Amino acid sequence: MSIVRDPDHSDGAPTIEGTGIRVKDIASAYEHSGYEPDEITQLYPDLSLGDVHRALAYYYDHIDDFRSAESARA
Repeated sequence: MSIVRDPDHSDGAPTIEGTGIRVKDIASAYEHSGYEPDEITQLYPDLSLGDVHRALAYYYDHIDDFRSAESARA
């Protein structure tokens, strides 16, 4: 699966294709809640370990965009 943006779902936030699971939710589970990637697959059974790593790679490749979006909401 890949990372997609669909303005009709999740307010256009990047999601894992076919799941509706937002990249920022995966990143939050990893960074803020301390879950390891294999544990995240238990939180989101529709995801493979590769999906989690792709989401985290996308997050870190676009971290400035994620951070500016969060600060705009605050």
